[in-house]
This record gives sequence, C-alpha cells and structure tokens, in this order.
Amino acid sequence: MQMSPALRALASAQDGLITRRQALQAGLSPAAIRHALGPRGPWQRFLPGVYVTFTGPLQERHRVRGALLYAGEEAVLTGSAACRGYGMRYVPATPGAVLLVPPYVRRAAIPVATIRRVRSMPVARVIRGIPCAPPERAAIDATHEVDGLRDARAALCEVVQCGLTTVDRLGAEYVRMDPRGLAFARQALADVRAGCRSAPECELRDLVRGSRDLDEPRWNEPLPDAPDLVPDAHYESIRLVLEVESIEWHRFGDAPEATERRRARLASLGWRVLPVSPRRIREEPGAVLSEIRSAINHQLRHAA
Repeated sequence: MQMSPALRALASAQDGLITRRQALQAGLSPAAIRHALGPRGPWQRFLPGVYVTFTGPLQERHRVRGALLYAGEEAVLTGSAACRGYGMRYVPATPGAVLLVPPYVRRAAIPVATIRRVRSMPVARVIRGIPCAPPERAAIDATHEVDGLRDARAALCEVVQCGLTTVDRLGAEYVRMDPRGLAFARQALADVRAGCRSAPECELRDLVRGSRDLDEPRWNEPLPDAPDLVPDAHYESIRLVLEVESIEWHRFGDAPEATERRRARLASLGWRVLPVSPRRIREEPGAVLSEIRSAINHQLRHAA
C-alpha cells in the first residue's frame, strides 16, 4: 500500500506510528487500513487506534510514542522515562512509561504505559521530539516508581545537581501536586532544601541528625576563604570538611588527580578533610559517627 507524501511525512515525524484518525484524515479508506493491517500488509496494530507502519520489533521510543498517540494530543511523558530523556542516570529502570493527561481525558488502561489524570497539567517541553513534563515534575513523579527513600533521594538530588532545575522550582512543583503517594518525595525534598546533592549525602545527614551530640554541618556551600571550593559538608568554625567519596567519581579517569589537588589545596588553607564512603555510612554507621566526633574534637583542641 502506498501512503501519500503527507501521511508518510507524518508517520516519519511520529517514529513510524500513526493513529486511525490520522490515516482517515489523510484520505485512506477503512478498507485500505484493514488491508494494511492484514496478514500480508505492512502495518501492525499496536494499541487501540494506533498503528505501526513498519515491520519488526519496537524499541522503547516506539512504545512511548504509541502511548502518547493513544492518550491524546495533550498527554505528556513524565517520571523515570522523561528523566532519562533529560539525561538523568539515577532513576528507576521501571518498565512502561507514565503519562499525564487532563482530568477530562479518559482512556482505558494499556499495558505499555500508566495514564494519570491530573488537575494541574505541566507545560510540556519537547525533548528529542517527545513532549515531556518539566524536569522538576518528572523527577517528583519518578518517586512514585521507586522502591524506597534512597532512590527518591537520588532522583531529586540529581535533577538539581545536574542543573536541570532549582530547589525553588522543585519545591513549588511539589506544592502544586497531589500529595498522595509522595511521602518519599517529601522527605527527599527536605534533604535537597538542606543542601544535600546525592543520596549518600542524605544518608550521612540522617546519621548526623540522629546523633545526640553532633551539630549539622553546612551542605554543599562554598568555603568562606575559597568560594570556588564546595565540599559535600563542612563545619566552618573548626575548619573540618566531610567528603562523601563514591567509587564512581573518585577512582576513575582524572578524578584521583583532581581529588588529590583538591585535598592539597584544602590542607594549604588549614582545612582537615574526613573522607566517608557511602558503603560505610550504610554498613558502619557507628564507626563513621565515632570518626566524625574524633575529627571534631581534634579540630577543637587545635583551635583552642
């Protein structure tokens, strides 16, 4: 079956997918559509009223595109799939997309996506041809898909750390949303507002705040005598820096040399650095607290 140039261009713009309505509006008859979907035809049925105009397997992008076409023109992609579109890495690898639609849009459930009707529709951003919720909305929606607080923290920290949004925009979006199902997001947002920019930093914050004798440090703030240095956490009055050292950053590429230069500069300015690994925060919390206490006491003695 030969498609018209206009229909062919539309299918190409939609990753090879079209809707029944689009095909009819382009001049195809119902009989021609049935023929194209027949045993020897070039099309495949994907979702009710959504067709694939090529043979072969579908990739994730095709499934997302098909779900959007099924959900309607106002639908936007959100959650983990949208976060990955923005280049985020620390989001759940959950199957299926999550779409937002206005409350008056009603669609039957489909296996490839979850369709949520929401009162406050975000303004879509087109990311590589796909209408996506803004990063702050996508990250908060991704917390619906996580298994625990750690993953929620990772998503909200990353969206800010990567510069995709700001803490203020993240907080404002949270206030606009239905709070049901956002318990993890609420706690993770509190950590982000405090200055944490990774899940391990949030866990270190839990550890410090859970102790009876330790004050909370400043999180990810420039040092007063070196504004270009922004440690994970520091105690300004005693010149103690806490660094959460992930293997991913500190042991590959140029990171070891960068860490060495950073440490040397901090030492030259009179700052002591206490490195803490994410694994030890989780597995040896008591030992980590003891080391922080010892470092604080050491700095206090030398400051006296």
